[in-house]
Amino acid sequence: MNAIAKARALVFLCGAASVLANGATVDYEGEIRPLLEEKCYRCHGDEEVKGDLRLDSPQAIVAGGEYGDVLVPGDPNESSLYVLTTYPKDDPDYMPQKGKGLSGKEQAMLKKWIEEGASFGDGFVHAPRPKVGSKFDEADPASQRKYQIMGEALDAVAELRASGLLVDTVNHDSSRFEISYTYGERAAGDFDFRELDPLGDAIVKISFARTEVSARDLESLAGFAGLEGLDLSRTSIGDDAMASLAKLENLRYLNLRDTKVSDDGLEALGSLKGLERVYLWGSQATEAGARRLEKALGEGVVVFGGNLTRPRRAGPRG
Repeated sequence: MNAIAKARALVFLCGAASVLANGATVDYEGEIRPLLEEKCYRCHGDEEVKGDLRLDSPQAIVAGGEYGDVLVPGDPNESSLYVLTTYPKDDPDYMPQKGKGLSGKEQAMLKKWIEEGASFGDGFVHAPRPKVGSKFDEADPASQRKYQIMGEALDAVAELRASGLLVDTVNHDSSRFEISYTYGERAAGDFDFRELDPLGDAIVKISFARTEVSARDLESLAGFAGLEGLDLSRTSIGDDAMASLAKLENLRYLNLRDTKVSDDGLEALGSLKGLERVYLWGSQATEAGARRLEKALGEGVVVFGGNLTRPRRAGPRG
């Protein structure tokens, strides 16, 4: 889709959203749930769970997936649940990947629902922005202790949130944390990871998506031995940062989408034998370079525009 076509599509969606804005409040049970059931359940339901994401219940939607939250109530432009439905259909991130996509009217309805606060009805209450504790509201009381952030971690999380970072647990496990710098408003060179030290190895995922993080900033990440997932998508990170990432021996997921990383930088990642997924579309890497990396790491690891090979690990992750 060229720039003109994209602009026309955006104008159409904005117009449709404006029409809906004058109507009644969007109802989850009557409108959103049936839409998700028709368009999304085949990949994010009880039979298949791609990306550790289920969309067949309010609890599952709020919990998010492999790369964190998909819904930011009140902000559709930061909610991938909506944003990915608006991508060009030939984009590898376009959703849904199976079946017919959302119509302009359906996209506008989903957007309006999120703008209104993404209400699931009277039986489910969540905060207007992701926050620590939001995933625990629906926890099984018999397992509540596992979900509670306690002791020194509670103070550390509060301080990090006060500094503008998003902090949450991974899969409701209060011994594993994910951090997002996306809303932290830090300039290149101002990413001081000493603020993360109180959580230490309990930090397993960090997102720098759409930030100004630099290669020099990333040099300090080597001390976080528990890090399993790293999202650098839509940053200016290039080949000079790959040597620092190669020191993260437990890294399993690495998102380099829309970065300046080229084939030269990929060579440093060949030593990370634990990598299960590397996302490269929109980067400066070539398909040949992606294939060389996949040869070093195993089939199905590298995603470059579309899967180069069949996934190495079939079936939903637990």
